[in-house]
Amino acid sequence: MINPENIVLGSFIGDALSLGSHWVYDHTVIREKLRHLTGYHPPITTYHVGKCAGDLTHYGDQTLVLLRSITDKNCFELSHFANMWQEFWENPANHSYRDGATKATLANLKAGVTPTAAFSMSQDIAGAARISPLFLLDWENDEALVAAARAQTAFTHGDPVVIEAAEFFTRTALALQRGKKMSIALEQTMRLHEWDQLLDEWLDNAIESAASSESDAVEINRHGLTCHTADAFPCICHLLLRHSQDPTTALIENAMAGGDCAARGMILGLVYGAYTPITHWPNNLLEDLNARTEILDLSSRISRGHSLRS
Repeated sequence: MINPENIVLGSFIGDALSLGSHWVYDHTVIREKLRHLTGYHPPITTYHVGKCAGDLTHYGDQTLVLLRSITDKNCFELSHFANMWQEFWENPANHSYRDGATKATLANLKAGVTPTAAFSMSQDIAGAARISPLFLLDWENDEALVAAARAQTAFTHGDPVVIEAAEFFTRTALALQRGKKMSIALEQTMRLHEWDQLLDEWLDNAIESAASSESDAVEINRHGLTCHTADAFPCICHLLLRHSQDPTTALIENAMAGGDCAARGMILGLVYGAYTPITHWPNNLLEDLNARTEILDLSSRISRGHSLRS
């Protein structure tokens, strides 16, 4: 089984690689500014003021908060994560963008709402994109990990479709860790049970677009570039299917497509990290990741904690 550190690193790489074009919806502008992307690029919009090439977006920043929280506790504890998350946003030194889900959740917490009920009703897939650090923990079974992924997502994103997306990609990554092929892992996960919110046609559409002769940019644009899960889910599956053995191409094509590429990139990175070791990825993607040292240190501390208990 592939070391879960790969899942964490892959997700952070997917986020950082998307910083340059995040929330840019004009492909002409992306091509002019990013040209032939091979590594990290500073943001070309004003959403991420203060960020530079190799930094994380606000999605990655929140995922790093989760990683710090589970390192402190050597487990996932929602109340601890929520406290650290709130402290992060209340720190005037941080340069992270506050999206709608963040603003709503913060307002609810400040009003005294508990972490289990402070969520926004955002349909953005970003809430499901933060789950990678959970794979580092020593879970009793798959259902415990799935429950944590759902709870982590539901903290800020209460719409059931986002919570189901977190479960879907958690189960897909687990299947890949155990040796399933990409297409089989996706299809079997979709057939596991009757999803209440995820639609079979989203994966069917991704299978069709992955086999088309059109470019990734065209097909991703056709599925939809927005933050909404209904758009992002088939985009992610399209890239996973078309480039099942080539995470670098998938992550670059995702970034070059623009829109909410950072949320898509985080999920792509964690899924690919469960499938192919980071050592098979270009060296610059790890070496130039600005949070690399902290991510590796925190991840190794969790691993050492497991060793001491066993």
